[in-house]
Amino acid sequence: MRAKLRGQKTTYHHGDLRRALLDAAMTLIDIHGREALTLRAAARRAGVSEAAPYRHFANLDELLGAIAIEGYEMLIADLENARGARGLRDAYLTFAGDFPGRYALMFGRLADRNAAARRAEEVTHVAELVEEAGGLAVLHGTASLALAGLAGVVGSVS
Repeated sequence: MRAKLRGQKTTYHHGDLRRALLDAAMTLIDIHGREALTLRAAARRAGVSEAAPYRHFANLDELLGAIAIEGYEMLIADLENARGARGLRDAYLTFAGDFPGRYALMFGRLADRNAAARRAEEVTHVAELVEEAGGLAVLHGTASLALAGLAGVVGSVS
């Protein structure tokens, strides 16, 4: 799975608890979808106590916000490494296809106000990066249709 290739670990070994919880939560979302994520499930996956997540996240909304922001950081890094309109399109659509749960979270409602404010900045950055590839609205629409199983409606997305 691509998540493993990006260095995500799902166990905690007396290091960065916040990072371990984020990795565990992202893996749960990537494999099982947003509905599978709870603070308890993230703690279990990270191999820590059920109380441990509260050292870094006040609630599930705060964890979800952090995951969304990290998703944008990953997407932006992929886009910044892409070359030309086709490369940008491919990088965007590949990210959405590789991380469908995370992608849906990134563009869904965020209850954490800090993350929602930061997301506005990240979306603006993504929109600027993908302008030459047809724009964010076109790529987001294409990715959303593909994730809904309607790729044939818009043609090949890869």
